[in-house]
Amino acid sequence: MKQRKLFTLIALMATLVLMNSSAYAAFCSLRDPVSAMQILYKDGYQYRSIVTTVTEQDRLAVKEKLPFTIHQSEVSKHTLYVLYKEGQHAGFLQARSEWAKWGLVEIAWGINLDRSLKGFYFQRCRSSECNDIVVASINKQLQNKSFNELKSLLSADGETLSEIGKKTFKKSPTLALLVLRSGLKTLAITDISWARDIKKIEGS
Repeated sequence: MKQRKLFTLIALMATLVLMNSSAYAAFCSLRDPVSAMQILYKDGYQYRSIVTTVTEQDRLAVKEKLPFTIHQSEVSKHTLYVLYKEGQHAGFLQARSEWAKWGLVEIAWGINLDRSLKGFYFQRCRSSECNDIVVASINKQLQNKSFNELKSLLSADGETLSEIGKKTFKKSPTLALLVLRSGLKTLAITDISWARDIKKIEGS
């Protein structure tokens, strides 16, 4: 009887882990790529999607670039959207999910050809801070910044804003920190997990 109860408990825990991983992977996706294109790139763009498996090795590779990395549950299949305009490669779209004190935050990211940030918007955020004014303010400071420029806005341990970051994000610094960390992870995992695909695109 004890063995049966133990087996049932283990099976239940395994099911919950799988459910949580699947839910997290689902949140790490663009709900509406067309709307994301219109918000971040305006009209006249087409897209194709490239699905890849983000591996544990990829997760560790992000850790080499940053003092933090993606969540272990994100080791799964993810989609990168490649944008085109008039037949020419024009950028990328990707989504990330981040845990905050007010719940799960879903962020849609636009990425420039040189892998600097084009901009972002919240697909889901329950904080009153996630309003258009704050989003515009944070976007203004992040737009067209490279990975290294963004990283300079963080402290060495990645847990707070650097002195430059504090001066940059005087409005809603806590939310800005969450967005900044998310943007850095997005750029890092894009270059790592889709490296071969991006190389083919750039060579075409």
